[in-house]
Amino acid sequence: MLVNDYISKDFIPPKLNQSISHGLELIQEFGLTHIPVFEGLNFIGNISRENLEENDSDSKLAEIRDALEFFQITENGSLLDAIEKFNSNNTNILPVINEEKQYVGFVMMDDVISGLSTMPFIAEPGAIMVIEVSQKQFSISEIAKIAESNNARIIGLFVTAYLQEKVQLTLKLIAENVASVGETFERFGYTVVYKFFNDEKDDLYKDRFEQLLKYLDV
Repeated sequence: MLVNDYISKDFIPPKLNQSISHGLELIQEFGLTHIPVFEGLNFIGNISRENLEENDSDSKLAEIRDALEFFQITENGSLLDAIEKFNSNNTNILPVINEEKQYVGFVMMDDVISGLSTMPFIAEPGAIMVIEVSQKQFSISEIAKIAESNNARIIGLFVTAYLQEKVQLTLKLIAENVASVGETFERFGYTVVYKFFNDEKDDLYKDRFEQLLKYLDV
């Protein structure tokens, strides 16, 4: 899934010769953390809401040029690339630049999260299992074989964290007996950290599953 499918052009970014108050109006109207800024036709960076609010609203954006933060994404970037940039730059907007380094629009964090929510890993029903294994033992093919040996089908897998010499993974499975899948993983030396599935006897797992979904919606 590419950023290109989520590009918006809801407003025209300000130029350096425009006022700080104009930038603030756009920030407030669209609920932005930053505003892209241009010099002529060239994208030159982003200014944060905080920097705009700390300066005289009648001044020009050019007067706070030193506060520019340079982050952007290409139109062929993936949604996962966008999530990483949103997080690392503490922003909810990313200017989108084409191969000629020309501005083509922007993407918003809410739109990217909505796009990711349609992926089978999120949208399809199934059980979620978090497992840990040593980095030396980590093998996607082995994980698939263990799941398939229990007539389970993996519809999603991603690395959640690296913990010293271990790796933690989150799996989404379609399985008739999730408990049996977990027991098999444990027999092969994996640690099952969490299991989230429909089981009236296990309200704790349900609560944690809801917490996970809330985290993904941040």
